Amino acid sequence: MKTKDILIIFIFSSYILQAQIEAIRSKYDLPSMVSETSGLLFYNGKLITHNDSGDAPNLYEIDTLTGNISRTIQITNATNIDWEAISQDEEYLYIGDFGNNNGTRRDLKIYRILKSEYNNANHVSSEIISFSYDDQTDFSTNPYQHDFDAEAFVVYNEQIILFSKNWASNTVKAYSIPKALGTHTAQIIGTYDSQGLITDAAYNAQDNSLMLCGYTRQGSLFLLYLYDISIDTPFNGIIERTNITISIGLGSQIEGITNIEGNRYFLSREYRNIAINGIQLELQQHLFRFDNGSFNSLSVSSFGLPPIDIYPNPTGDILHISGAKIVKFVITDSKGSVLITKKNPSNQIQLDELNAGIYFVQISTSDQRTFTKQMMKY
Repeated sequence: MKTKDILIIFIFSSYILQAQIEAIRSKYDLPSMVSETSGLLFYNGKLITHNDSGDAPNLYEIDTLTGNISRTIQITNATNIDWEAISQDEEYLYIGDFGNNNGTRRDLKIYRILKSEYNNANHVSSEIISFSYDDQTDFSTNPYQHDFDAEAFVVYNEQIILFSKNWASNTVKAYSIPKALGTHTAQIIGTYDSQGLITDAAYNAQDNSLMLCGYTRQGSLFLLYLYDISIDTPFNGIIERTNITISIGLGSQIEGITNIEGNRYFLSREYRNIAINGIQLELQQHLFRFDNGSFNSLSVSSFGLPPIDIYPNPTGDILHISGAKIVKFVITDSKGSVLITKKNPSNQIQLDELNAGIYFVQISTSDQRTFTKQMMKY
């Protein structure tokens, strides 16, 4: 390789690293009352957060300038079994009580609170949306070794999109739940090889995108930016992964993310006292802020990278992939079940073993892009 080429690659790599670090900015430690901050929401110019299991059914409103708790709102008819996320629509706040570390819960629920009541009182009542997973049949105790935990959801139009925290497979599934009151079955609408555990999600209506946060078993932290998507198939679009470990700190646990407006976001980290490689670390509950613009500046079009394409589509027995060197592909059905997975394949995929139908092809490339495309086999 020529020296000039090496220099270009070095500059390109350095620019990506620098942009990722500069994008995350520390704000302040959060109050000890929310040491287990588990969900995060920006509403009415204030942050709302809550703890997970062990706390009263309280929401805590935080002044974004000082970091102080300005108001505590108690939900009088709720119980905090394991609150993991908070979201909103025009009329309601939604709180996800669906943490399920052992895989045994049959009382998964989302509390719904009128914003008009929340705005005017410190004690409010809630309504309940109950659900179960359409693909869970085993409820035996299996702590941190199953795929039916969740810590993330967004509200979109008339549905709730929930993102699972898959301890066993290290992937994420997306489920759709009606946001109407009652008892529902959560239907799978996609799966993705996240290579880590998803802890929260934020929807950005301005560019119809999703931002997911999570961590790996090794303690690294990451963001997944999903855009050019259909909300009904959220992984069928472009997915950019950004490592934020250096900015937040190895061993941190990012539990909350919320969109402020435009490309601006908040992240919250819960308190942790953890040993890593024999070194004891005490990580305070903390708030961070970042702008998504720096990630967008590293987009495919900015650097002239060719688009990924699959063809023919529909196809019979062979699917061709163009635009990059493929390091991995995964084919799933519409329920998210993995049917084919291969590492370092050729750019031709044999589909002999698949029946006719609709499938999703997740493609990881050597230039660190990840795409999901819908494909039909006839």
